[in-house]
Amino acid sequence: MEHIGKFKKLWVYVLSFAMILACMAPGSITAAKQPKLNKSASAYAGDTLTLKLKNVSKKAKVKWKSKSKKIAKITKQTKKSAKIKAVKAGKTKITVKYVLGKSKKTLSCKLTVRDKEIVPEGTATTAPSPTAPAATDTPNVTETPVVTEEPPMEWVSTWGTAEENFTASADRMPQPLNDTTVRQIIKVTTSGKEFKLRLSNQYGKSDVTIHSLHIAKQGPDADKSTIDTSTDTVVTVGGEEEFIIPAGQVIETDGVKFDVNALENVAVSAYFGDAPGTAAEMTGHRGARATTYQVSGNSVSEETLASPTTTLAWYFLADASVMSPAGSKAVVCFGDSITDGYGTDADYLQRKPDSYTRWGDYFAKRLQANEKTKNISVINEGIGSNGMLGSYPTDAGKDRFARDLLEHDGVGYCIILFGVNDLNKLQDTSKYNQLLPEYQKMVELCHENGIKVYGAPILPFGTSDYYSEASEQVRTMINDWMRSEESGMDGIIDFDKAVADPDNPTNVLEKYTHSDGLHPYDGYDVMADAIDLTLFE
Repeated sequence: MEHIGKFKKLWVYVLSFAMILACMAPGSITAAKQPKLNKSASAYAGDTLTLKLKNVSKKAKVKWKSKSKKIAKITKQTKKSAKIKAVKAGKTKITVKYVLGKSKKTLSCKLTVRDKEIVPEGTATTAPSPTAPAATDTPNVTETPVVTEEPPMEWVSTWGTAEENFTASADRMPQPLNDTTVRQIIKVTTSGKEFKLRLSNQYGKSDVTIHSLHIAKQGPDADKSTIDTSTDTVVTVGGEEEFIIPAGQVIETDGVKFDVNALENVAVSAYFGDAPGTAAEMTGHRGARATTYQVSGNSVSEETLASPTTTLAWYFLADASVMSPAGSKAVVCFGDSITDGYGTDADYLQRKPDSYTRWGDYFAKRLQANEKTKNISVINEGIGSNGMLGSYPTDAGKDRFARDLLEHDGVGYCIILFGVNDLNKLQDTSKYNQLLPEYQKMVELCHENGIKVYGAPILPFGTSDYYSEASEQVRTMINDWMRSEESGMDGIIDFDKAVADPDNPTNVLEKYTHSDGLHPYDGYDVMADAIDLTLFE
Protein backbone atom coordinates (compact mmCIF):
# COMPACT_ATOMS: atom_id res chain seq x y z
CA MET A 1 0.00 0.00 0.00
CA GLU A 2 2.90 2.34 0.76
CA HIS A 3 4.18 1.82 -2.78
CA ILE A 4 0.74 2.55 -4.16
CA GLY A 5 0.52 5.78 -2.16
CA LYS A 6 3.89 6.94 -3.45
CA PHE A 7 2.84 6.06 -6.96
CA LYS A 8 -0.37 8.11 -6.56
CA LYS A 9 1.61 11.14 -5.37
CA LEU A 10 4.06 10.80 -8.24
CA TRP A 11 1.16 10.52 -10.69
CA VAL A 12 -0.44 13.69 -9.26
CA TYR A 13 2.85 15.57 -9.77
CA VAL A 14 3.13 14.32 -13.35
CA LEU A 15 -0.46 15.30 -14.13
CA SER A 16 0.02 18.75 -12.57
CA PHE A 17 3.21 19.38 -14.55
CA ALA A 18 1.51 18.24 -17.75
CA MET A 19 -1.41 20.58 -17.07
CA ILE A 20 1.00 23.50 -16.60
CA LEU A 21 2.73 22.68 -19.88
CA ALA A 22 -0.62 22.38 -21.60
CA CYS A 23 -1.58 25.82 -20.39
CA MET A 24 1.72 27.48 -21.16
CA ALA A 25 2.96 26.02 -24.43
CA PRO A 26 0.03 26.67 -26.70
CA GLY A 27 -0.26 30.21 -25.41
CA SER A 28 3.42 30.83 -26.09
CA ILE A 29 3.24 29.39 -29.57
CA THR A 30 0.08 31.26 -30.36
CA ALA A 31 1.44 34.52 -29.01
CA ALA A 32 4.52 34.25 -31.22
CA LYS A 33 2.34 33.99 -34.28
CA GLN A 34 -0.24 36.63 -33.44
CA PRO A 35 -0.34 39.71 -35.69
CA LYS A 36 0.57 42.94 -33.91
CA LEU A 37 -0.32 46.57 -34.60
CA ASN A 38 0.64 49.71 -32.69
CA LYS A 39 -2.25 50.72 -30.44
CA SER A 40 -1.85 54.43 -31.05
CA ALA A 41 -0.23 56.87 -33.48
CA SER A 42 -0.27 60.58 -34.26
CA ALA A 43 0.41 62.84 -37.24
CA TYR A 44 0.02 66.39 -38.40
CA ALA A 45 -2.65 67.25 -40.96
CA GLY A 46 -1.22 66.98 -44.45
CA ASP A 47 1.42 64.41 -43.51
CA THR A 48 1.57 60.75 -44.53
CA LEU A 49 2.48 58.01 -42.07
CA THR A 50 3.00 54.28 -42.41
CA LEU A 51 1.43 51.74 -40.07
CA LYS A 52 2.97 48.27 -40.08
CA LEU A 53 1.42 44.94 -39.16
CA LYS A 54 3.86 42.47 -37.63
CA ASN A 55 3.86 38.64 -37.68
CA VAL A 56 1.84 38.41 -40.90
CA SER A 57 1.32 34.94 -42.33
CA LYS A 58 1.78 34.59 -46.10
CA LYS A 59 -1.60 32.83 -46.25
CA ALA A 60 -3.50 35.52 -44.35
CA LYS A 61 -6.00 37.92 -45.87
CA VAL A 62 -5.63 41.48 -44.60
CA LYS A 63 -7.94 44.48 -45.03
CA TRP A 64 -7.14 47.97 -43.71
CA LYS A 65 -9.88 50.53 -43.02
CA SER A 66 -10.17 54.07 -41.66
CA LYS A 67 -13.24 54.78 -39.53
CA SER A 68 -13.30 58.40 -40.73
CA LYS A 69 -11.89 59.18 -44.17
CA LYS A 70 -12.49 62.87 -43.48
CA ILE A 71 -9.79 62.74 -40.79
CA ALA A 72 -7.44 60.14 -42.30
CA LYS A 73 -7.62 58.06 -45.44
CA ILE A 74 -5.70 55.01 -46.59
CA THR A 75 -3.81 55.74 -49.81
CA LYS A 76 -2.02 52.41 -50.18
CA GLN A 77 -2.22 49.06 -48.44
CA THR A 78 -0.49 45.69 -48.48
CA LYS A 79 -0.69 42.74 -46.13
CA LYS A 80 2.07 44.17 -44.00
CA SER A 81 1.54 47.93 -44.07
CA ALA A 82 -0.70 50.85 -44.96
CA LYS A 83 0.08 54.40 -46.02
CA ILE A 84 -2.22 56.80 -44.15
CA LYS A 85 -2.85 60.38 -45.30
CA ALA A 86 -3.72 62.65 -42.37
CA VAL A 87 -6.45 64.95 -43.76
CA LYS A 88 -7.57 67.20 -40.91
CA ALA A 89 -7.40 67.52 -37.13
CA GLY A 90 -9.39 64.98 -35.15
CA LYS A 91 -9.35 61.42 -33.87
CA THR A 92 -10.17 58.26 -35.75
CA LYS A 93 -9.46 54.57 -35.66
CA ILE A 94 -7.51 52.53 -38.21
CA THR A 95 -8.63 48.91 -38.17
CA VAL A 96 -7.13 45.78 -39.68
CA LYS A 97 -9.23 42.71 -40.39
CA TYR A 98 -6.90 39.70 -40.28
CA VAL A 99 -8.22 36.36 -41.59
CA LEU A 100 -6.12 33.20 -41.48
CA GLY A 101 -8.05 30.06 -42.28
CA LYS A 102 -11.03 29.95 -39.93
CA SER A 103 -9.43 32.37 -37.52
CA LYS A 104 -10.54 36.02 -37.69
CA LYS A 105 -9.10 38.92 -35.75
CA THR A 106 -9.60 42.70 -35.81
CA LEU A 107 -6.81 44.98 -34.63
CA SER A 108 -7.08 48.73 -34.21
CA CYS A 109 -4.85 51.75 -33.83
CA LYS A 110 -6.12 55.05 -32.39
CA LEU A 111 -4.91 57.82 -34.67
CA THR A 112 -4.75 61.44 -33.55
CA VAL A 113 -4.38 64.08 -36.27
CA ARG A 114 -3.26 67.51 -35.15
CA ASP A 115 -3.20 70.86 -36.92
CA LYS A 116 0.31 72.08 -37.63
CA GLU A 117 1.25 74.90 -35.29
CA ILE A 118 2.04 78.04 -37.24
CA VAL A 119 4.20 80.51 -35.36
CA PRO A 120 3.53 84.00 -36.70
CA GLU A 121 6.53 85.91 -37.81
CA GLY A 122 7.11 88.81 -35.40
CA THR A 123 7.48 92.41 -36.49
CA ALA A 124 10.45 94.34 -35.14
CA THR A 125 9.94 97.97 -34.13
CA THR A 126 12.34 100.85 -34.46
CA ALA A 127 14.17 101.60 -31.21
CA PRO A 128 13.07 104.91 -29.61
CA SER A 129 15.30 107.94 -30.00
CA PRO A 130 17.46 108.82 -26.96
CA THR A 131 16.03 112.35 -27.06
CA ALA A 132 12.51 111.11 -27.18
CA PRO A 133 11.98 108.36 -24.62
CA ALA A 134 9.25 105.90 -25.31
CA ALA A 135 6.00 106.36 -23.44
CA THR A 136 5.84 104.30 -20.28
CA ASP A 137 2.47 102.81 -21.23
CA THR A 138 3.78 101.37 -24.48
CA PRO A 139 4.81 97.75 -24.01
CA ASN A 140 8.22 96.62 -25.22
CA VAL A 141 7.94 94.85 -28.59
CA THR A 142 10.62 92.32 -29.42
CA GLU A 143 11.14 90.31 -32.56
CA THR A 144 9.54 86.87 -32.30
CA PRO A 145 11.88 84.18 -33.60
CA VAL A 146 10.54 82.19 -36.53
CA VAL A 147 10.37 78.48 -35.79
CA THR A 148 10.97 76.39 -38.91
CA GLU A 149 9.78 72.80 -38.74
CA GLU A 150 11.80 69.97 -40.20
CA PRO A 151 10.12 68.91 -43.45
CA PRO A 152 8.22 65.63 -43.12
CA MET A 153 10.20 62.61 -44.31
CA GLU A 154 9.25 59.09 -45.35
CA TRP A 155 10.88 55.91 -46.62
CA VAL A 156 11.04 55.55 -50.42
CA SER A 157 12.79 52.68 -52.20
CA THR A 158 15.81 53.93 -54.13
CA TRP A 159 16.89 50.59 -55.64
CA GLY A 160 15.23 47.24 -56.14
CA THR A 161 15.28 44.04 -58.12
CA ALA A 162 12.84 41.23 -58.90
CA GLU A 163 13.50 38.22 -56.70
CA GLU A 164 13.58 34.79 -58.34
CA ASN A 165 14.70 31.29 -57.47
CA PHE A 166 18.01 30.10 -58.87
CA THR A 167 16.94 26.72 -60.19
CA ALA A 168 17.70 27.87 -63.73
CA SER A 169 21.20 29.17 -63.04
CA ALA A 170 23.13 27.13 -60.49
CA ASP A 171 26.43 28.21 -62.04
CA ARG A 172 25.76 31.81 -61.02
CA MET A 173 25.62 31.11 -57.30
CA PRO A 174 28.70 31.40 -55.07
CA GLN A 175 29.33 28.09 -53.33
CA PRO A 176 29.36 27.44 -50.46
CA LEU A 177 28.09 30.51 -48.58
CA ASN A 178 28.83 29.35 -45.03
CA ASP A 179 31.79 31.21 -43.44
CA THR A 180 32.26 33.48 -46.46
CA THR A 181 31.83 37.18 -47.13
CA VAL A 182 29.78 38.17 -50.18
CA ARG A 183 30.06 41.79 -51.33
CA GLN A 184 27.29 42.95 -53.68
CA ILE A 185 27.09 46.29 -55.49
CA ILE A 186 23.88 48.28 -55.99
CA LYS A 187 23.40 51.73 -57.53
CA VAL A 188 20.97 54.00 -55.69
CA THR A 189 18.89 56.40 -57.77
CA THR A 190 18.06 59.11 -55.21
CA SER A 191 19.87 60.79 -52.29
CA GLY A 192 19.30 60.27 -48.58
CA LYS A 193 20.89 60.32 -45.13
CA GLU A 194 19.18 57.26 -43.67
CA PHE A 195 19.21 53.82 -45.30
CA LYS A 196 17.64 50.39 -44.92
CA LEU A 197 17.46 47.10 -46.84
CA ARG A 198 14.84 44.45 -47.50
CA LEU A 199 16.24 40.91 -47.60
CA SER A 200 14.42 38.00 -49.22
CA ASN A 201 14.59 34.26 -48.60
CA GLN A 202 11.15 33.65 -50.05
CA TYR A 203 12.21 30.69 -52.21
CA GLY A 204 14.47 29.18 -49.54
CA LYS A 205 13.80 25.85 -47.89
CA SER A 206 16.00 26.66 -44.88
CA ASP A 207 16.96 29.69 -42.81
CA VAL A 208 19.87 31.95 -43.74
CA THR A 209 22.11 33.17 -40.92
CA ILE A 210 24.01 36.43 -41.36
CA HIS A 211 26.68 37.04 -38.72
CA SER A 212 27.38 40.58 -39.89
CA LEU A 213 26.03 42.94 -42.54
CA HIS A 214 27.77 46.18 -43.56
CA ILE A 215 27.19 48.87 -46.16
CA ALA A 216 29.73 51.32 -47.56
CA LYS A 217 30.20 53.44 -50.65
CA GLN A 218 32.07 51.61 -53.41
CA GLY A 219 35.51 52.91 -54.29
CA PRO A 220 36.15 54.91 -57.47
CA ASP A 221 36.36 51.85 -59.74
CA ALA A 222 32.94 50.38 -60.59
CA ASP A 223 34.47 46.98 -61.40
CA LYS A 224 36.44 46.54 -58.16
CA SER A 225 35.60 45.19 -54.71
CA THR A 226 37.14 48.26 -53.03
CA ILE A 227 35.07 50.32 -50.59
CA ASP A 228 35.49 53.72 -48.96
CA THR A 229 36.19 52.50 -45.41
CA SER A 230 35.32 55.89 -43.92
CA THR A 231 31.68 55.15 -44.86
CA ASP A 232 31.63 51.56 -43.52
CA THR A 233 28.39 51.15 -41.53
CA VAL A 234 26.93 48.22 -39.59
CA VAL A 235 23.36 47.26 -40.49
CA THR A 236 21.22 45.55 -37.85
CA VAL A 237 17.87 43.78 -37.60
CA GLY A 238 15.94 44.39 -34.41
CA GLY A 239 19.05 46.03 -33.00
CA GLU A 240 21.14 42.88 -33.46
CA GLU A 241 24.15 42.54 -35.77
CA GLU A 242 23.62 38.80 -36.18
CA PHE A 243 20.22 37.77 -37.51
CA ILE A 244 18.31 35.17 -39.50
CA ILE A 245 16.32 35.45 -42.72
CA PRO A 246 13.72 32.71 -42.12
CA ALA A 247 12.92 30.26 -44.91
CA GLY A 248 10.13 31.54 -47.13
CA GLN A 249 10.18 35.03 -45.66
CA VAL A 250 11.27 38.59 -46.39
CA ILE A 251 12.68 40.79 -43.62
CA GLU A 252 13.56 44.44 -43.25
CA THR A 253 16.68 45.82 -41.60
CA ASP A 254 16.74 48.70 -39.16
CA GLY A 255 17.29 52.12 -40.64
CA VAL A 256 20.86 53.39 -40.23
CA LYS A 257 22.48 56.78 -40.68
CA PHE A 258 24.19 56.65 -44.07
CA ASP A 259 24.73 59.68 -46.28
CA VAL A 260 24.44 58.65 -49.93
CA ASN A 261 24.01 60.65 -53.13
CA ALA A 262 21.89 59.75 -56.14
CA LEU A 263 23.60 57.45 -58.68
CA GLU A 264 26.33 56.37 -56.23
CA ASN A 265 27.27 52.71 -55.86
CA VAL A 266 26.79 51.09 -52.47
CA ALA A 267 28.58 47.88 -51.45
CA VAL A 268 26.51 45.49 -49.34
CA SER A 269 28.86 43.06 -47.55
CA ALA A 270 27.41 40.05 -45.72
CA TYR A 271 29.30 37.50 -43.62
CA PHE A 272 27.24 34.30 -43.81
CA GLY A 273 26.70 31.58 -41.26
CA ASP A 274 24.35 28.70 -41.99
CA ALA A 275 22.91 29.00 -45.49
CA PRO A 276 21.36 26.74 -48.16
CA GLY A 277 23.81 24.48 -49.91
CA THR A 278 22.16 24.34 -53.33
CA ALA A 279 21.18 27.04 -55.76
CA ALA A 280 17.65 25.68 -56.08
CA GLU A 281 16.99 26.74 -52.49
CA MET A 282 18.25 30.30 -52.84
CA THR A 283 16.61 33.60 -53.65
CA GLY A 284 18.26 36.26 -55.77
CA HIS A 285 18.42 37.77 -59.23
CA ARG A 286 20.44 36.37 -62.15
CA GLY A 287 20.63 39.55 -64.20
CA ALA A 288 22.55 41.88 -61.89
CA ARG A 289 24.89 42.99 -64.70
CA ALA A 290 27.12 43.99 -61.78
CA THR A 291 29.99 42.07 -60.22
CA THR A 292 29.49 40.29 -56.88
CA TYR A 293 32.58 39.25 -54.90
CA GLN A 294 33.11 36.33 -52.50
CA VAL A 295 35.98 35.44 -50.14
CA SER A 296 36.41 33.06 -47.21
CA GLY A 297 35.98 34.31 -43.66
CA ASN A 298 34.77 37.63 -42.30
CA SER A 299 35.93 40.53 -44.49
CA VAL A 300 32.89 42.82 -44.33
CA SER A 301 35.04 45.86 -43.43
CA GLU A 302 38.06 45.10 -45.60
CA GLU A 303 38.88 47.89 -48.04
CA THR A 304 39.58 45.44 -50.88
CA LEU A 305 38.74 41.73 -50.93
CA ALA A 306 41.80 39.58 -51.62
CA SER A 307 41.54 37.33 -54.70
CA PRO A 308 37.74 37.03 -54.68
CA THR A 309 35.67 34.71 -56.80
CA THR A 310 33.05 36.61 -58.78
CA THR A 311 29.56 36.16 -60.18
CA LEU A 312 27.09 38.45 -61.96
CA ALA A 313 24.05 38.01 -59.76
CA TRP A 314 22.51 39.37 -56.54
CA TYR A 315 21.64 37.15 -53.58
CA PHE A 316 18.92 37.73 -50.96
CA LEU A 317 18.61 41.44 -51.84
CA ALA A 318 15.11 42.76 -52.63
CA ASP A 319 15.40 46.52 -52.28
CA ALA A 320 17.01 49.48 -50.53
CA SER A 321 15.20 52.56 -49.25
CA VAL A 322 16.31 56.01 -48.16
CA MET A 323 14.49 58.48 -45.93
CA SER A 324 13.19 61.04 -48.40
CA PRO A 325 11.25 64.33 -48.34
CA ALA A 326 7.47 63.90 -48.35
CA GLY A 327 6.20 63.75 -51.91
CA SER A 328 9.10 61.64 -53.16
CA LYS A 329 8.02 58.66 -55.25
CA ALA A 330 9.42 55.49 -56.78
CA VAL A 331 8.82 54.27 -60.35
CA VAL A 332 8.49 50.50 -60.75
CA CYS A 333 9.73 49.41 -64.19
CA PHE A 334 8.00 46.08 -64.73
CA GLY A 335 9.38 44.02 -67.55
CA ASP A 336 11.40 41.14 -68.98
CA SER A 337 14.94 40.92 -70.37
CA ILE A 338 14.68 44.26 -72.19
CA THR A 339 14.07 46.00 -68.86
CA ASP A 340 16.56 43.69 -67.11
CA GLY A 341 19.22 45.03 -69.51
CA TYR A 342 20.04 41.94 -71.53
CA GLY A 343 23.20 42.49 -73.57
CA THR A 344 24.63 45.33 -71.49
CA ASP A 345 27.28 42.93 -70.16
CA ALA A 346 27.67 40.70 -73.26
CA ASP A 347 31.23 39.79 -74.23
CA TYR A 348 30.25 39.14 -77.83
CA LEU A 349 29.19 42.79 -78.08
CA GLN A 350 32.40 43.94 -76.40
CA ARG A 351 30.36 44.94 -73.34
CA LYS A 352 31.42 44.59 -69.74
CA PRO A 353 29.50 44.20 -66.48
CA ASP A 354 29.17 47.22 -64.17
CA SER A 355 28.36 49.54 -67.07
CA TYR A 356 24.89 50.52 -65.80
CA THR A 357 23.49 51.01 -69.29
CA ARG A 358 19.98 49.59 -69.01
CA TRP A 359 17.19 51.89 -70.12
CA GLY A 360 16.28 52.23 -66.45
CA ASP A 361 19.82 53.45 -65.66
CA TYR A 362 19.61 56.12 -68.36
CA PHE A 363 16.14 57.03 -67.10
CA ALA A 364 17.46 57.53 -63.55
CA LYS A 365 20.17 59.85 -64.86
CA ARG A 366 17.60 61.93 -66.73
CA LEU A 367 15.41 62.20 -63.62
CA GLN A 368 18.38 63.46 -61.61
CA ALA A 369 19.34 65.99 -64.27
CA ASN A 370 15.86 67.54 -64.08
CA GLU A 371 15.31 69.68 -60.96
CA LYS A 372 11.61 68.82 -60.75
CA THR A 373 12.18 65.03 -60.74
CA LYS A 374 15.19 64.63 -58.45
CA ASN A 375 12.92 63.07 -55.83
CA ILE A 376 11.85 60.25 -58.19
CA SER A 377 13.64 56.89 -57.85
CA VAL A 378 13.77 53.97 -60.28
CA ILE A 379 13.11 50.33 -59.33
CA ASN A 380 14.03 47.73 -61.98
CA GLU A 381 11.63 44.77 -61.85
CA GLY A 382 12.72 43.07 -65.06
CA ILE A 383 13.40 39.31 -65.28
CA GLY A 384 14.95 37.78 -68.39
CA SER A 385 12.85 35.19 -70.26
CA ASN A 386 9.85 35.91 -68.05
CA GLY A 387 6.37 35.89 -69.54
CA MET A 388 2.93 36.97 -68.39
CA LEU A 389 1.53 33.44 -68.35
CA GLY A 390 4.48 31.04 -68.19
CA SER A 391 6.39 30.13 -65.02
CA TYR A 392 9.91 29.99 -66.52
CA PRO A 393 12.40 30.84 -65.07
CA THR A 394 10.48 31.84 -61.95
CA ASP A 395 6.96 33.07 -61.13
CA ALA A 396 4.87 34.20 -64.11
CA GLY A 397 4.48 37.93 -64.57
CA LYS A 398 0.81 37.82 -63.58
CA ASP A 399 1.78 36.14 -60.30
CA ARG A 400 4.72 38.35 -59.32
CA PHE A 401 3.27 41.72 -60.33
CA ALA A 402 1.55 42.52 -57.02
CA ARG A 403 4.72 41.71 -55.07
CA ASP A 404 7.01 43.68 -57.36
CA LEU A 405 4.64 46.65 -57.36
CA LEU A 406 3.51 46.94 -53.75
CA GLU A 407 6.29 45.63 -51.52
CA HIS A 408 8.52 48.64 -52.14
CA ASP A 409 8.27 51.89 -50.19
CA GLY A 410 6.66 54.97 -51.71
CA VAL A 411 5.69 53.64 -55.15
CA GLY A 412 3.85 56.32 -57.11
CA TYR A 413 4.31 55.19 -60.71
CA CYS A 414 4.58 52.00 -62.76
CA ILE A 415 5.81 51.49 -66.33
CA ILE A 416 4.70 48.21 -67.92
CA LEU A 417 6.87 46.97 -70.80
CA PHE A 418 5.98 43.30 -70.76
CA GLY A 419 4.59 40.41 -72.77
CA VAL A 420 6.95 39.76 -75.67
CA ASN A 421 7.94 36.33 -74.32
CA ASP A 422 4.29 35.27 -74.58
CA LEU A 423 4.30 36.00 -78.33
CA ASN A 424 6.94 33.52 -79.48
CA LYS A 425 5.95 31.99 -82.89
CA LEU A 426 2.19 32.14 -82.33
CA GLN A 427 0.04 30.23 -84.80
CA ASP A 428 -3.18 32.17 -84.14
CA THR A 429 -4.39 35.21 -82.21
CA SER A 430 -6.14 33.38 -79.34
CA LYS A 431 -3.34 34.37 -76.95
CA TYR A 432 -4.67 37.93 -76.97
CA ASN A 433 -7.78 36.84 -75.07
CA GLN A 434 -5.58 35.26 -72.40
CA LEU A 435 -3.25 38.24 -72.06
CA LEU A 436 -5.75 41.10 -72.07
CA PRO A 437 -7.41 40.27 -68.71
CA GLU A 438 -3.98 40.14 -67.05
CA TYR A 439 -3.05 43.61 -68.31
CA GLN A 440 -6.42 44.87 -67.10
CA LYS A 441 -5.78 43.43 -63.63
CA MET A 442 -2.41 45.20 -63.52
CA VAL A 443 -3.98 48.56 -64.34
CA GLU A 444 -6.70 47.98 -61.76
CA LEU A 445 -4.19 47.05 -59.03
CA CYS A 446 -2.18 50.20 -59.70
CA HIS A 447 -5.22 52.44 -59.47
CA GLU A 448 -6.51 50.69 -56.34
CA ASN A 449 -3.26 51.68 -54.65
CA GLY A 450 -3.08 55.25 -55.92
CA ILE A 451 -0.31 54.44 -58.42
CA LYS A 452 -0.20 55.99 -61.89
CA VAL A 453 0.42 53.36 -64.56
CA TYR A 454 2.03 54.06 -67.92
CA GLY A 455 1.78 51.56 -70.76
CA ALA A 456 4.81 50.88 -72.91
CA PRO A 457 3.69 49.14 -76.13
CA ILE A 458 5.62 45.95 -76.92
CA LEU A 459 8.70 46.52 -79.10
CA PRO A 460 8.79 45.07 -82.64
CA PHE A 461 10.68 41.81 -83.27
CA GLY A 462 10.25 41.20 -86.98
CA THR A 463 13.82 39.99 -87.60
CA SER A 464 14.00 37.73 -84.51
CA ASP A 465 13.25 34.03 -84.11
CA TYR A 466 10.05 35.00 -82.24
CA TYR A 467 8.36 36.38 -85.33
CA SER A 468 5.28 34.96 -87.02
CA GLU A 469 2.36 36.73 -88.65
CA ALA A 470 0.10 35.75 -85.75
CA SER A 471 2.68 37.02 -83.24
CA GLU A 472 2.78 40.40 -84.98
CA GLN A 473 -1.01 40.53 -85.04
CA VAL A 474 -1.25 39.94 -81.30
CA ARG A 475 1.49 42.50 -80.62
CA THR A 476 -0.46 45.05 -82.62
CA MET A 477 -3.72 44.19 -80.84
CA ILE A 478 -2.12 44.61 -77.40
CA ASN A 479 -0.44 47.86 -78.37
CA ASP A 480 -3.63 49.28 -79.88
CA TRP A 481 -5.49 48.45 -76.66
CA MET A 482 -2.79 50.08 -74.54
CA ARG A 483 -3.01 53.28 -76.55
CA SER A 484 -6.81 53.38 -76.34
CA GLU A 485 -8.85 55.10 -73.62
CA GLU A 486 -10.37 51.71 -72.84
CA SER A 487 -7.07 50.56 -71.29
CA GLY A 488 -7.31 53.06 -68.44
CA MET A 489 -3.59 53.80 -68.73
CA ASP A 490 -2.56 57.15 -67.26
CA GLY A 491 -0.23 57.70 -70.19
CA ILE A 492 1.85 56.01 -72.87
CA ILE A 493 5.64 55.76 -73.02
CA ASP A 494 6.24 54.80 -76.62
CA PHE A 495 9.47 52.81 -76.66
CA ASP A 496 8.00 50.98 -79.67
CA LYS A 497 8.12 54.01 -81.93
CA ALA A 498 11.45 55.15 -80.48
CA VAL A 499 13.37 52.09 -81.70
CA ALA A 500 11.27 50.84 -84.64
CA ASP A 501 12.55 51.06 -88.19
CA PRO A 502 10.45 53.89 -89.71
CA ASP A 503 10.53 52.13 -93.09
CA ASN A 504 9.42 48.81 -91.61
CA PRO A 505 7.80 49.25 -88.14
CA THR A 506 7.64 45.49 -87.54
CA ASN A 507 11.44 45.58 -86.98
CA VAL A 508 13.76 47.23 -84.48
CA LEU A 509 16.30 49.37 -86.29
CA GLU A 510 19.28 47.19 -87.17
CA LYS A 511 21.76 49.67 -85.67
CA TYR A 512 20.11 49.13 -82.26
CA THR A 513 19.52 45.36 -82.34
CA HIS A 514 22.17 44.07 -84.81
CA SER A 515 21.42 40.44 -85.68
CA ASP A 516 19.35 39.78 -82.53
CA GLY A 517 16.11 41.37 -83.71
CA LEU A 518 14.55 41.39 -80.23
CA HIS A 519 16.79 43.31 -77.80
CA PRO A 520 17.72 46.94 -78.62
CA TYR A 521 21.29 46.64 -77.31
CA ASP A 522 22.36 50.06 -78.60
CA GLY A 523 18.94 51.61 -78.16
CA TYR A 524 18.51 51.55 -74.37
CA ASP A 525 19.52 55.22 -74.13
CA VAL A 526 17.14 56.04 -76.98
CA MET A 527 14.34 54.38 -75.03
CA ALA A 528 15.11 56.46 -71.94
CA ASP A 529 15.20 59.63 -74.03
CA ALA A 530 11.67 58.85 -75.26
CA ILE A 531 10.23 59.21 -71.74
CA ASP A 532 8.35 62.46 -71.11
CA LEU A 533 9.64 63.57 -67.70
CA THR A 534 6.61 65.77 -67.10
CA LEU A 535 4.72 62.52 -66.40
CA PHE A 536 6.73 62.37 -63.15
CA GLU A 537 6.76 66.01 -62.09
